[in-house]
Amino acid sequence: MSKEWQQEERLFLHLGNERDTNGSGKRYFSRGGVKYALLELLQQENMHGYQMMKALEEQSGGTYKPSAGSIYPTLQMLRDQGFVTASKIDGKKVFEITDDGRAYLLEERDNEENHASGEERQEQGFAEEEEARPEGVRRNRRLTPKGKELLHLLKAAERAALTDPDKAQALRTILHGLLVSLRHITEGTEQGREASQ
Repeated sequence: MSKEWQQEERLFLHLGNERDTNGSGKRYFSRGGVKYALLELLQQENMHGYQMMKALEEQSGGTYKPSAGSIYPTLQMLRDQGFVTASKIDGKKVFEITDDGRAYLLEERDNEENHASGEERQEQGFAEEEEARPEGVRRNRRLTPKGKELLHLLKAAERAALTDPDKAQALRTILHGLLVSLRHITEGTEQGREASQ
């Protein structure tokens, strides 16, 4: 068998045709998330563009590699909105968050908390609804943040496997072990269910 990642092993359709085949790109963040992430960084300290790019890459554990083509236009937009200012220090353009930028961040955090508490109420409602459901009828739920992270990392790993045979082999080994373990868990559950009936 070839060491390259094979078509029949693919986890995600059309992965190789996406614009960010090297794992970089805006998909790591939700819409407007890069803007929010940059403001969060600047609230901690003033930075130049390259520092922000490296910080975002580190925060994502290396799964998001921001490009200058996505970061600098976002910084320009933040300047246009009055959320950041820029000045030259030692020949580098250093960005600083403004009071308007801090106010925007606070507003976004409030919106996020309200949205999260709404989702908690919704989840609680789902749990109560689950108890009232007849046996065997299941509700299709959206992914949790952990589920999204897992899928994102799987995508990033498969992207890496497409271009590197060694990473393809490592991913193949991990997935085989994972499938065996998951089958073992679910088969035990199915057998337990059958025995109790």
